[in-house]
Amino acid sequence: MSEKPQSMSGAIQPARLGVASDPGPRTGGYKDPYANRLFLVVDSVPEMQRALAMTLSSFGAEKVEYASKASDALAKMGRYEFDVVLCDYDLGNGYDGLYLFEEVKERNLIKQSCVFMIVTGERRAQRVISAAEMAPDDYLLKPFTGEILAQRLGKAMRKREAFRAIDEAIMRNEYLQAIETCSRLIAERGEFTLDFMKLKGSLSLKIGDFDTARSLYMDVLRIKSVPWAKLGLAKALTELKSLDQAHMLFQEVLEDNDHIMEAYDWLARLHRENHDLVQAQATLKLATDLSPVVIRRQQQLAEVALLNHDLPTAEAASRETLEIGKYTWHRSSTHYAMLARVQLAQGELGNASQTLGRLRRDYRYNETGEWMADVVDSQVQMQNGNAGRAAQLLQQAEERFRQLAGTLKPEAQMEFARACYALHKPNMGDEVMKSLVRNHHDDDFLLAQLGDLFEHVGRGESGRQLIAQNVQSVADLNNLAVKDAQAGAFDAAIERFAKAQAEMPHNIQIMLNLVSATMAFVHRNGWHESYMRRASEMLIKVRELAPTNNKFQKMMQSWRLLTEKLGKPHWGI
Repeated sequence: MSEKPQSMSGAIQPARLGVASDPGPRTGGYKDPYANRLFLVVDSVPEMQRALAMTLSSFGAEKVEYASKASDALAKMGRYEFDVVLCDYDLGNGYDGLYLFEEVKERNLIKQSCVFMIVTGERRAQRVISAAEMAPDDYLLKPFTGEILAQRLGKAMRKREAFRAIDEAIMRNEYLQAIETCSRLIAERGEFTLDFMKLKGSLSLKIGDFDTARSLYMDVLRIKSVPWAKLGLAKALTELKSLDQAHMLFQEVLEDNDHIMEAYDWLARLHRENHDLVQAQATLKLATDLSPVVIRRQQQLAEVALLNHDLPTAEAASRETLEIGKYTWHRSSTHYAMLARVQLAQGELGNASQTLGRLRRDYRYNETGEWMADVVDSQVQMQNGNAGRAAQLLQQAEERFRQLAGTLKPEAQMEFARACYALHKPNMGDEVMKSLVRNHHDDDFLLAQLGDLFEHVGRGESGRQLIAQNVQSVADLNNLAVKDAQAGAFDAAIERFAKAQAEMPHNIQIMLNLVSATMAFVHRNGWHESYMRRASEMLIKVRELAPTNNKFQKMMQSWRLLTEKLGKPHWGI
């Protein structure tokens, strides 16, 4: 544990930095609620760190850690279990406290009971924070006194306690239970009713219950016009295909506050779905100018710019994606591949070779990274006139692909498919794309990306046919198995789904249908050990791949009821 900073010299007083030093006298028998809490102060200004240290010390906080930048804070949160994080909004180099909070929550670096508060001197930042869907527990506007800090911490801790049952359900991936708890607490009309409504809306969106989300956000807006409800309603309308209404609401959100970054992301998505790639690029460019360090946004800008044949923008965004992700958990060999692909498209063979060299160096001894390097190298060699060496590298990559395919993310497989098409191996490219479609036949966003890839490599018409045929083939297979189950032929349905699952090991719907058929069989015929073991394995796999899937959430409740009814509670997932 690092030592606390020493007291400041008399020339600098806490009040001058917006922090008062003493919240008031303590009475006899006082039990300090902060004495055993572990605090983290994240601020790039040493004087502010010292001021907060003195204030925290004045009301009993004895265990305090410090970080000056986002990367240091992430490292410390990975090492210690903090009870309270006080983070400045402006962390420098394009990073802010809201970005850090979202990163921490996404990586599960803080426990559910941890209080995360943002400190800011900007009223604009205050509006951004309060509008965010994934918002911190509270924010403090400078200048503030020690008494205000103590009051806000007390309220935030009460809020954490009020949310404990919901947080615990979320930690167990029991989102339906969390939503039910939210509904019960909303009905009580207590201190945090609006907060419970916000969380219920967010969870409903997460599990794909868009009708519930729409109704809730409309209820909130009847009570109070808050930006997060308008943003949430626009998301729900997008998913319900009321695209014109959604577009109008996103625009209204940005007219009220042009720094609510999520609204730009969703607007760009609407433009892409409407095949307006120019407007999608303009929206993403504006967003990355305002908030440059969000890696997924830079990546999307690079993809859209490349589709628009705006190679300089695509290269700049690809380079930014690579640099942002290089030292974070977002790091991926596909970032190098995309940058090299853009450089080759610009005829920059030397720069592409340098990017390839960095990829080989940074991913030495990493099986997936070395495979991706061969994929990239095959295209570099082809452009350099070494067709024989290019074919050899792609052949090596193809052999290793068959071993790695089960572990590769879709974007890595798409890079390989592009290389196959570029080196005149369309059958292999189609095989990869067919597998992606069949394993993700109900993922509209990925299917749209696959369609864009086909257009970009000049195979638009045949690509559209491949996608449509394979989506239909999966639907037909599902329908045949469902008919078997409806006719009471559960063995036949289970066999059909099991065969399909072996062919499409990442298809969520197939896995869940296999579980559903298994449970129907057991309901009718009694316990079947091997069937139920396989079904439990499927549920565990879906929980890893898509824990918020609505059908999975409902099936988990049915699974628990079934195993308890049959006296097998230890089979709970």
